[in-house]
Amino acid sequence: MDSGMFGKALGRIFAALVLVLLVAGVARAAYMLLAPLVPALVSLVVLGVIYWVIFRGIRR
Repeated sequence: MDSGMFGKALGRIFAALVLVLLVAGVARAAYMLLAPLVPALVSLVVLGVIYWVIFRGIRR
């Protein structure tokens, strides 16, 4: 195996590792920012469904 080929493969592996870690970090940050909004969003959806059932009725 040529040393140049090994260097290229090692560079690609390192780049892939950095990319995976970057995506994981961004996903973790997004989760930490959006997680507090989930209960409010669920509450709004439930209230919307209750409104729809009370004022629009269930059509059969």
